[in-house]
Amino acid sequence: MTLLSLHGIRKSFGAVDVLHGVDLSVAAGEVVGLVGDNGAGKSTLMKTITGIYRADTGSIEFDGKDILALDPGQRRRLGIEMIYQDLSLAKQQDVAS
Repeated sequence: MTLLSLHGIRKSFGAVDVLHGVDLSVAAGEVVGLVGDNGAGKSTLMKTITGIYRADTGSIEFDGKDILALDPGQRRRLGIEMIYQDLSLAKQQDVAS
């Protein structure tokens, strides 16, 4: 069963086209790794899924319901959340530690 479904997601910032018609389906219980070069649009895609950014075009469904118009708080209450990388969570250690 598909839990999260994105179709044709596009996002631009001014003249810079960042997401070019992204399609993604994630099944319930599935683990997905999103990898790519710097500037590939990974963070933009995640912020679009969580509602921080609004997609210019396309659709996002969660558990079969359209969530494109929901704000980040509403999406969070559905269980859609992003954990941001924070390098200061652990003190610096050498390899031997």
